[in-house]
Amino acid sequence: MHKKPLISIIIPVYNVERYLPQCIDSIIAQTFHDWELILVDDGSTDRSGAICDEYSLKDTRIRVIHKQNSGQADSRNIAIQMAEAELVGFVDSDDWIDPDMYEVLYDALTGNDADIAICGHYLSYKDADLPFSSGSGAGVYTRNEALQKIICDREIKSYLVDKLYRRHVINEFLPKSFYYEDYATLFKWFTCADRVAFCNAPKYHYRQRRGSTDHDNDPKKNYHFFLAEKERYTYLTRNGFFPEQHLKFAAKVVRVGLREIKGIIRKCPYGQASDRYIEYIKSELKQFIPVKVSHLGFFRWIMLHMLFSCPSIYRFLMRIRIFNRRKSCYASNLYD
Repeated sequence: MHKKPLISIIIPVYNVERYLPQCIDSIIAQTFHDWELILVDDGSTDRSGAICDEYSLKDTRIRVIHKQNSGQADSRNIAIQMAEAELVGFVDSDDWIDPDMYEVLYDALTGNDADIAICGHYLSYKDADLPFSSGSGAGVYTRNEALQKIICDREIKSYLVDKLYRRHVINEFLPKSFYYEDYATLFKWFTCADRVAFCNAPKYHYRQRRGSTDHDNDPKKNYHFFLAEKERYTYLTRNGFFPEQHLKFAAKVVRVGLREIKGIIRKCPYGQASDRYIEYIKSELKQFIPVKVSHLGFFRWIMLHMLFSCPSIYRFLMRIRIFNRRKSCYASNLYD
């Protein structure tokens, strides 16, 4: 009789032959042994798919799915549906984890009767690991406490990784063909968690590298991050979470929108693509024009209204601010 594993670990894979062995080896090295690993090869054009197959032949706990390229979110959604365990974890294919990560998460989740468990993580650069924790010490958050923290995106970051979930909290699949799908979705999973356990020990290594999905200059990414923030506002207000903070949430949408427009201007100040995405954000921001200066702050309130009433002046001022900041950074580097 087939025995179901306690944890299903999901890894979407696309053209990461350089990093994939380290990632899979870190799963195999876990001190917690009762897991299955689902590798979803998203139409890789390098040896990533072959590497997945090689590992599956060595370890029966490893399953491989090969499919046409359709994006990271779709790969994860497929694996979620195929997962056999009642507990689900995610790892990115260019990252790696400490040997006891899933043992620590499992003990935190089951020991505290929690629905989600979180550990700290490292931002792993070529020459250094910078730790980040999800709280002080170890403990348990209530649903509202955890939801507040992930909405602020400070003590709890909106990463699918470095966490362990009971299946019932995964109340919505990740949006396909969308950057920052975790930022737009993970907070919804937290609304289904009565208790969230955390330990501040960093166990997950989040590799920082050029060319990954988080580190390029596509203005579409700025637009998608804004849409993810707006989705948070819409979901929280529509479902009645924290009604006393709805104006604060609206102000955050405006701040993010202005920041992402500035980011587009900084990355690619001219061109049809940048203009198109700036106009997309403007059209979504229209409903937030009534946000009061007391919630937004005087400078951002002025910039919001200038964006609509004097867009050419707005762009001119943004370019001056960006130029002056770059000039200041250059000058400071000369004396470092």
